[in-house]
Amino acid sequence: MKTRLLLSAAIVLCLLAWGAVPRLGAGDKKDFKDFMEMGKPGQEHKILQSLTGTFDTKVKFWMDPKGQPNESTGVMKRQLIMGGRFLQEMYEGKINDMKFFGLGLLGYDTQKKKYTSVWVDSMSTSMMNTTGAYDADKKTFTFLSEGDDPYSGIKMKNRDVLRIVSDTEQIMEMFRQPSDGKQPEARNMEIRYTRKAKISRD
Repeated sequence: MKTRLLLSAAIVLCLLAWGAVPRLGAGDKKDFKDFMEMGKPGQEHKILQSLTGTFDTKVKFWMDPKGQPNESTGVMKRQLIMGGRFLQEMYEGKINDMKFFGLGLLGYDTQKKKYTSVWVDSMSTSMMNTTGAYDADKKTFTFLSEGDDPYSGIKMKNRDVLRIVSDTEQIMEMFRQPSDGKQPEARNMEIRYTRKAKISRD
């Protein structure tokens, strides 16, 4: 009984935080059912399933678009969490012999009708938030954002493109452009993901 009361209180607090309770009339079960239905993962979330798994990565990073890239390797682990609502990304690698860690969350917001993501890593104190869409014909996610570059402080337009090449390969390309439009968009990073082969235990 105590557990049920605590769970009910937690649900009410969540509804209050989302501003949903004032819209629910006394005994209005239909509205509450619709609200709960809206929170269920849908077809857009199933697309994230193809991104799950453990991948070896080859990374190229350009400080100067015309120069030679800095190259590194790493491992990306992705899994669905929260009942299939979000894709969790855990990255570990090296940059110039320094350990690098990253953590991301990717989901589909049924209210905004957009994919959303957040990313944090061990090279910055900033959170990167993006919104995007999925092109089923091209099997490509495109995420857009705008914000201050954590290294230069310049306001940038960001475009990140993740293409599903096959079940075993994906390619991410990141493009940046100063928001004032005085410079052209330039690619500053490429990440190639190759799915690790599953070890047979037969």
